[in-house]
Amino acid sequence: MTTTPRRVEQTPSIEQQRLLLDRILSSKLFGKSHRLASFLRFICEEQQQGRGHTIQEQRIGTVVFGRPESYHMGEDSIVRSQARFLRLRLQEYFATEGKDEPIVLTVPKGSYVPEFHFRETLAQPGPLAVVPSSEAPADESIPLEEPRRRGPPRGVLIAVAIVVLCTAVLIGWRLIRPDGIASVTKPELHFWASIFDPKRSTLIVPADSSLVLIDELTGTEIGLPDYTTRRYRSFRPPSEMEHLWSALIQSQYTSLADLRIVSDLERLPQVDPTKTQIRFARDLSVSEIKQNNVVLIGSSRANPWVDLFDGYGRIRVGYDAQAKENVVHNLDPGPGENPLYVEIGDANEHLAYGVIRYLPSLDGQSSSLLVGGTSKAGTETAAEFLLGPEFPKFLNTLAHGGIAPHFELLLSARNLNGNSYQSTIIFYHLLINPSGR
Repeated sequence: MTTTPRRVEQTPSIEQQRLLLDRILSSKLFGKSHRLASFLRFICEEQQQGRGHTIQEQRIGTVVFGRPESYHMGEDSIVRSQARFLRLRLQEYFATEGKDEPIVLTVPKGSYVPEFHFRETLAQPGPLAVVPSSEAPADESIPLEEPRRRGPPRGVLIAVAIVVLCTAVLIGWRLIRPDGIASVTKPELHFWASIFDPKRSTLIVPADSSLVLIDELTGTEIGLPDYTTRRYRSFRPPSEMEHLWSALIQSQYTSLADLRIVSDLERLPQVDPTKTQIRFARDLSVSEIKQNNVVLIGSSRANPWVDLFDGYGRIRVGYDAQAKENVVHNLDPGPGENPLYVEIGDANEHLAYGVIRYLPSLDGQSSSLLVGGTSKAGTETAAEFLLGPEFPKFLNTLAHGGIAPHFELLLSARNLNGNSYQSTIIFYHLLINPSGR
């Protein structure tokens, strides 16, 4: 039977659109996310009622996400971040539960107006007709039926299934203790579940690298008060830099290393895309940091929000402007610890430091994570350790198979003659109380 292709330009009727929307919203994918479901329902109903021109970020923020009408979209990117998750969730729906839907719903990038269109149906060929060679056109080949390929014998399939089953049982036996609890993963699972808490939102915040450039050009380090009030924008630009100053002040630069860390974190199985947002440091507010879990990437020089957590622990990553050195301050050092660790960056040897700080959230209800270093190399070393095979072993050491306490960790990152960095744990502190002592 031959199926006539449907023209892609045709638009489904309003009734067809509504029926599709109902099926999507009642699916398992959207049933677990009321926020994305409300977002999708609002923009679809507005478009169906002829108000597509009013579907704008400010209006979505106020109607769907409860923001005040005067809220600043530059400081609160809730709509943009949720739109990204919505597009991903729609793609997943039409690849799984909705793979047989005749109509597809998309939200194109750069817009919040939904689009409905029919799937393009490929024409199905009818029975092949045998054309005598004398009647076949000279420039066309005669289609031939492909020989039927026989699958593997049934006995082979059964043998393969048995091997797979035995392998799975063996792996499970090696990973599970006699009491039925995973021996290696429990502290690690709790650690990541406390950062990406299913009951709270988590903000992943890469560094604002332009701050380091401004610091280098003006000789003035931008602290948290100057950053939150945007006072640094009034700094006097250096001579002969006026034409670039405005672009630098308004730019949103972050390092490729930070973006790789963000990408690796997003792949963690504990991450729920509907409750995780990637935010540029300059777009945040103090209230958001206090109300959510956060993953802050970089030192306070490039990510001033780190300063909010100075009440926890004793490790501080800093910069000595006079000596032009990146350093780590160890307040109240313990036995065998130094009060100061200075990055070495000569031609023959590069010794940097990475810091991981697993801390209570600012409201004390959950946990947050700070990953930084004295330089790009230090931050990368901290992230590689955090996401590498040695980190679960470290957590097990702290937790003894249970729940790991909050801690701060100092790593060295050494590079000799251009070889890859080798990380070493210098020390760690368990944080028993807010002061970390």
